[in-house]
Formats: sequence, C-alpha cells, structure tokens
Amino acid sequence: MADRTAPNCHLRLEWVYGYRGHQCRNNLYYTAAKEIVYFVAGVGVVYNTREHKQKFYLGHNDDIISLALHPERVLVATGQVGKEPYICVWDSYTVQTVSILKDVHTHGIACLAFDLEGQCLVSVGLDSKNTICVWDWRRGKVLAVAPGHTDRIFDISWDLYQPSKLVSCGVKHIKFWSLCGNALTPKRGVFGKTGDLQTILCLACAKDEITYSGALNGDIYVWKGINLLRTIQGAHGSGIFSMNACEEGFATGGRDGCVRLWDLNFKPITVIDLRETDQGYKGLSVRSVCWRGDHILVGTQDSEIFEVVVHDRNKPFPHHAGSL
Repeated sequence: MADRTAPNCHLRLEWVYGYRGHQCRNNLYYTAAKEIVYFVAGVGVVYNTREHKQKFYLGHNDDIISLALHPERVLVATGQVGKEPYICVWDSYTVQTVSILKDVHTHGIACLAFDLEGQCLVSVGLDSKNTICVWDWRRGKVLAVAPGHTDRIFDISWDLYQPSKLVSCGVKHIKFWSLCGNALTPKRGVFGKTGDLQTILCLACAKDEITYSGALNGDIYVWKGINLLRTIQGAHGSGIFSMNACEEGFATGGRDGCVRLWDLNFKPITVIDLRETDQGYKGLSVRSVCWRGDHILVGTQDSEIFEVVVHDRNKPFPHHAGSL
C-alpha cells in the first residue's frame, strides 16, 4: 500500500518577484548596507543588487501596506491590513523581529514614520477616525493616541528640528501636531489666499518650521508653521505621490512619470523623465522615490523598481536608468 503521509520536507522561499506599487507610496529605501528594502504581499524584502540576492521577513499574516526606515537605516517598520493589524519592527541584516506593536488600529496601518532619534514611531490607522498613535516601539508602549481626521490620511512625518512636532496630510487637509506627554494636539493648516484647498499627498519637513508638501494638482506648497507661505506651481504635471528629504536636498515623484531633484532651499536641480528611458513607457506613474548620493530609487504604480544613476546633476537625464 502506498504511503500517504506527508513527506518530511519544508518549503523555502527562493525569490520574490514584483513590488507593491499600487495603493501604496513611500515604501522603497536604501538600507545602511546599500541594499533595497520594500514589500510584496505579506513579505518584507531586502534585495542586494550587487549580488542579486534577496532576504525575506515573514513576520506578517496579511498584506503589508506601509513601511518606514529607522534613521540609522538598519531597522525597518512595516504595517499590515487585517481585522487586527499589527506593526513589526525588524532588522534588515538578520530579517528577525525586534518588536511587535498591536491592539490599537483596526482595518490596517496606512502610514509609519520614525522620529529623528529613532526612539518613537508614529502610525496612522485605516479606521473611520484615521487614528494616529505614537509608540515607544522598543517597549511596545503607546505614548499617545488621537483621532487623525474624518477623511483619509496619506502621509505623516516628524519635524526633524522640533522633536515633539509632527505633520500629517490627506484629503483636503494638512495638520500640524504637538506631542506633550500623552496628549497629541492638532492645528489645521491655513491655506489662506496663497493656494487652493488641495488634497495633499506627501510631506517633507525642513528647518525653521518649514514644511514642503506635494499636492494632487502637481503644485508644491511651502508652509511656515501652520500657514501656507508660497506655492511652487506646476512642479509636476499632475499629482505628487512621493517626497524624500536627504543631505543633498529633496526628491519628488509624480503621476507624470518624472522625478525632480531640488536643493535644500527647494530650488530645482534637474528633472528625470522615466517615460523617456529605455525601460520607460507612456502612463508610467511614480509612487516612491529615495535619493542617496548619485543614486535614485524609484517605485512605480505598475510595481516596477528603477534605479537611476545621475553623474551630472546639471544634465536633465541620467547616464543610466535600469529596471531592477
């Protein structure tokens, strides 16, 4: 009689294809080891482009939809969807869990961000109140919880120069938050006559209470405190989905398929139209951008990853653009 028992074998994940580009943004980064971290379905992926090898983080039980990189660029936080969603903080070297944060959000975790020191993590839920939670992530302790907004929040960021300040943005709003003890208090941004009330898709904080935000119409709004200071009109041809701050300045990516580099005062440096590259195509839409040195990492809505090398920033196109 044939042996019908299960074989004494184990399945091992060898390779993960693709990248979660749809309905996500700001989810693709360089680690300290110059590897690329991102997610697909319920798997966190650390990809070494030089050796063409992947490592996998498998601590989630449903689809991952948000990711943040610790300022030291070794630890990663990922948030998932589900009835009882949770956040995993894990090591990109060992792909082992460091901390699990749960029992606050429902439906899913839309956004994550570490503070400058890496001690606190903020998360935004997908519940009806878009709940914002500040964590002492090492201890798994909730420091503060507050309703975020009545409509969807797309991005949240710590003010890197004022440790107790945060900024969130989303459908027709931007809010500036103050953290005092366990109280998280918002003030709505004042658009005034400087710009139209717009859906704000992404954020980057700078010194002197300056905040840059990318709008659905392709404009960049510049804020001083809670007031709209000026507008950079037509920065992109349509919605700006991603904004990344680094030592060199800022990178923005939009639905128009372009990545734009800006200096520390948000003066334009160059534009890279990925639609015009060898692997480009009409309709390409940028969902995530990360700028480090002469390398720019780009994730698209159609789940592709591009790595662009710019040797001369005064030229409008990079010397090399490759689809990974």
